Amino acid sequence: MDRIARLRREMKRRDLDNFLVTRLSNIRYLCGFSGSAGTLLITPRKARFFSDFRYKEQAAQQVRNADVIIYPDELLKELRRRPLNLQGRLGFEAAFLDVAAYNSLREVLPGPEWVPTTKVVEQIASVKEPEEIEKIRKAAAITDEVFAEILKLIKPGVRELDISAEISYLHKKKGADGDSFTPIVASGPRSALPHGLASDKKIKSGELVTVDLGCFYQGYASDLTRTVAVGSANGKMKTIYYLVLKAQTEAIAAARAGLKARELDEVARKIIRDGGHGEHFGHGLGHGLGLEVHAEPRVSFLFEDVLKPGQVVTIEPGIYIPDMGGVRIEDDVLITDGSAEVITQSPRDLIVL
Repeated sequence: MDRIARLRREMKRRDLDNFLVTRLSNIRYLCGFSGSAGTLLITPRKARFFSDFRYKEQAAQQVRNADVIIYPDELLKELRRRPLNLQGRLGFEAAFLDVAAYNSLREVLPGPEWVPTTKVVEQIASVKEPEEIEKIRKAAAITDEVFAEILKLIKPGVRELDISAEISYLHKKKGADGDSFTPIVASGPRSALPHGLASDKKIKSGELVTVDLGCFYQGYASDLTRTVAVGSANGKMKTIYYLVLKAQTEAIAAARAGLKARELDEVARKIIRDGGHGEHFGHGLGHGLGLEVHAEPRVSFLFEDVLKPGQVVTIEPGIYIPDMGGVRIEDDVLITDGSAEVITQSPRDLIVL
C-alpha cells in the first residue's frame, strides 16, 4: 500500500473526506518532493501536488502518486482558477498552517468543513519501512565515523566552534546531505547546558566535553551524543557518567514494542533519581527519528504513546549540574517485538583524551 493510500485509510477512520498537507517533511514522506515550497491536497479520488515554476523539473522527477500542478504566480490564484468543488470534511495540519494562510485558503476553498488535526501523517510515518531503516543506518554509520575522527581534535586550547565546524565538514565529506541539526559542542561548565551550541570557548584539561551530532542521508536523520573527558576525570565526573550510562543501558534493554513512552522514560529516570540526581535530568528520554531529527514518537514522561515495531528512537538520558558540567549519552535504537537494536555504534564507556 502506498503512503497516500495509508493516509486515506486513516482519513476514513477520522471521518475526513479530504486532507491538506502543508508541512514539508510530511509532503516529502507522502509523495517524495524535497523542495522548500509545496502543498499537497488529498481528495477521495485524487492527490494533487502544487508548487511554483522554480520546482517544475524537480517535481516532475520526484513526485509520485500525485498529479503535479505548477502555478505561474500564486497558490491562491491557482486554486481560484481551478474548480475543485471540495465537499465534506477537510482535515488540515493545525500546527503548520498559520492564521493568515488558513483564512486565505478558506476563502478560496469554501465548500468543505475545515477540521484541525494533529500528527496524522507523523503517526503513520513513525513506523519505518525497511528502506527507510537502511537510510537511517547509513546516516548513523556516517555520524559514527565523524565522531571517531572528531576525537582526534578534542584537546586543550581548541575552540568549541572549531570542533563544530569540523563535524559539519566531515559529514558532507563522508556522503551525508548535511547536518541534521547544528552540532552541539559544550565543554566544562557549558556542558551543563543540554543544548549548548558551540561557542568560542577553548577546551581545557580536566573538563568534560559533550558532543551532540547527527546528519541526514537521503533525507533521513541520525543523532548521536557522547561526553568525553579531556586530560582526566575526577571522581564526581566519573560518578555521574556511569550513572547516566547505567540509565541508558537499562533503558535500551527495556525498549520494545508495546511499552508506553512514559514507561520507558521512567526506566532511566528512576535510576538517575535513585542516584540522587533526579533534579538534574529535566528533559525527556528521547524522540523519534525520520525525515526530521525530532519526529514521532516522543519518548518522555509526558507522553502515553505506545512504542511500535519499526519505530526508530533516540535514548539519551543526561545529568546536568550547574557550574560543574554535564553528561549525556545518546544512541539511535530500532524498536522491535523483542530486544531493541542499537543502530549507532560509537563506544559508550568513558573516553579520556
